[in-house]
Amino acid sequence: MKIHYIVTSLETGGAEFAIPQVVKTIEQFGHSVDVTACEPRDMGAAPHLEKAGIPYRILFQKRPSFLQTVLTFINILRQSRPDVIWTSLSRATIVGQLAGKILGIPVVSWKNSANLRFSTSVGKKITKLWVPDSFYVGKFLHERMHIRESDIIPWPLYICQAKETVASYWDGQTTLQIGSTGRLHEVKNYPRLLKGLALFCERNPDKADRVHLSIAGDGPQQQELEQLIKDYHLEQRVSLLGFVSDVPHFLRHLHLYTQPSRYEGMCLAAHEAMGMGLPLMATPVGEMTYSVQNDKTGFVLQRDDGIPESVCKTLEYIFQNPLSLQHLGKNAREHVADIFSLENYQKRCKTILDRIEKFM
Repeated sequence: MKIHYIVTSLETGGAEFAIPQVVKTIEQFGHSVDVTACEPRDMGAAPHLEKAGIPYRILFQKRPSFLQTVLTFINILRQSRPDVIWTSLSRATIVGQLAGKILGIPVVSWKNSANLRFSTSVGKKITKLWVPDSFYVGKFLHERMHIRESDIIPWPLYICQAKETVASYWDGQTTLQIGSTGRLHEVKNYPRLLKGLALFCERNPDKADRVHLSIAGDGPQQQELEQLIKDYHLEQRVSLLGFVSDVPHFLRHLHLYTQPSRYEGMCLAAHEAMGMGLPLMATPVGEMTYSVQNDKTGFVLQRDDGIPESVCKTLEYIFQNPLSLQHLGKNAREHVADIFSLENYQKRCKTILDRIEKFM
């Protein structure tokens, strides 16, 4: 079976970073995959594809009109004649859906977050099989988008195969190292996280010098966050590290991982942190709704405007109960190791491929 895999871009992101593992797993079952990106953006995912030996094409260096993108992709499909179009992320999904409709090629689509998108709403009947990147997004597709359960097969993108664990758990005496990885984008809610940290420092001045937040990533909110750090007088307590290539090394030296997002899908970064034995302080969005459990694997934050106060109260609890982080962190690692094993990942891929072959 020939699969043409189209993604919106090769920018830094969980869906893009997952492509090599997805492609290699599909190939293990005897199928071929051709990878196309509509545009490059920051090309953060390209080195991962190149390291895996996966060739790719980019349709345009700068985004053209939508019609031009569709027509160009149709010309490529006419030459390569794939059996299936597999789409990833919003723009590529709309492009793939239209191209598939015009050429009569069945379409399979990822859904990477639990939010309403034009492609999901308008093109949901064109896509023959939806592949949510988490169980939570699968539930969203059925309950909110009214897609039949028979047309949904979840394939969580995370595989727990961390070879390292955290260097040490917090003893309550040293600086509490908190970290997060992700694009500096409004969806990550980092301004509210900073406000919560500032609130904690204001209410607990005796502890303010023993907490530090590091955020690994870059993006459009960089300047806004830098200004907020100054406004909240957090220059000595927050570090914006920019893009970090060695994420396991970054995670290994943390005591607590935080993800205060507005919405998510699988949220690979958070689950990678859990796989290394880190407890989470996160909003109940996406798969974290199931993975982050109070008193078991971490701390559930209130959403949106409730984030600052709940961050403050969570940190106060941690300082009163420092040994809780070790207990929660070990539970977090056991949780993801059980559910997101390599064996389960491969089984879900095989189930999807078997379904695709039935409707070809």
